[in-house]
Amino acid sequence: MANSKSDKRAAKAEKPLRPNHKHGKLGGAIAGEVVGGIVGSLAGPPGALAGMVIGAAAGALAGEVMDKEAERAHIHDDELDEEIGVTAGNLGAAKPRKP
Repeated sequence: MANSKSDKRAAKAEKPLRPNHKHGKLGGAIAGEVVGGIVGSLAGPPGALAGMVIGAAAGALAGEVMDKEAERAHIHDDELDEEIGVTAGNLGAAKPRKP
């Protein structure tokens, strides 16, 4: 039974983690649409419609950038974790032939 627990831990450690937020593009589009609609409503119904479309496009672009940045940061964090030994079980241990 002890082997099955260690096997599960090993499989979990091998599985790459993903950023916490995966739907930044969708969330950004929705938020941009709402804000664009509110601001555009100052110009009446056509302004509200135009504001919603433009806001959704801008929000989706911002959300996509957030997703890419989160992925980049996650990869960087994984590299740092590997370097200092957090994931390999040798936290703080010096590498061979290093002081």
